[in-house]
Amino acid sequence: MLKFVMILLLLLSSISVGNSAVIQGKIYSWNTFDPAENCIVIINSTPIQKIVAVNSTYSFSIPPGTYRLDAVCYDSLKLHASEVVEIRHNGTFQIDMLAQPRIEELNVTIPEINFTIDERTPPEKPETQSSGFNHVYFIAVLLLAAVSLGMYLALRKREQNDTTHEILPEDLNEILEIIKKEGGRVTQKELKRKTGYSDAKISLMIADLEKRGMVEKVKKGRGNIIFLKE
Repeated sequence: MLKFVMILLLLLSSISVGNSAVIQGKIYSWNTFDPAENCIVIINSTPIQKIVAVNSTYSFSIPPGTYRLDAVCYDSLKLHASEVVEIRHNGTFQIDMLAQPRIEELNVTIPEINFTIDERTPPEKPETQSSGFNHVYFIAVLLLAAVSLGMYLALRKREQNDTTHEILPEDLNEILEIIKKEGGRVTQKELKRKTGYSDAKISLMIADLEKRGMVEKVKKGRGNIIFLKE
């Protein structure tokens, strides 16, 4: 009887793991694009999960579905990040977020302007008040432009790194690591020797990495040289 219960528990745990996906990523600061510090990340799973992002890195295990990720980072300014993701199948998904301040938390105050009209004597606009308003307006426009640029660059970075958000297979990562250790270039023959893979598999993996824009193959003599793209 005890043996039967243990087998049943193992089956239940394997079903639970098999029906889950992993969302992981990093949180970056809006003005420096460096990893943000002192961040709390929340996902609206059932039940809701909340973690402190150590070294700006977070990870959640969830079943497929649509989720909202929210992050709050306590820097010199309070930074916020939010992302809605749809997970349709199991696997590991990389979701990086850009944390930025909210406009209402930038402590930018616009001076009050008196619009009272006196028909007898037209009011004179104080020169200092007008120049102060223009100065504050200019700062607000610059901050909005910086936030927009930061969001655009972060999205472009995510698209270039991985349009599907999926992590590279282990064998492709192995190829990339070998090329990096060899100074950014290596012969196809040397890759075969170091990995032990067949010629056909090496060729297929290099073609896959070329398609992803990560390496470039150059013909030299009877062999090929593989270069790592920046």
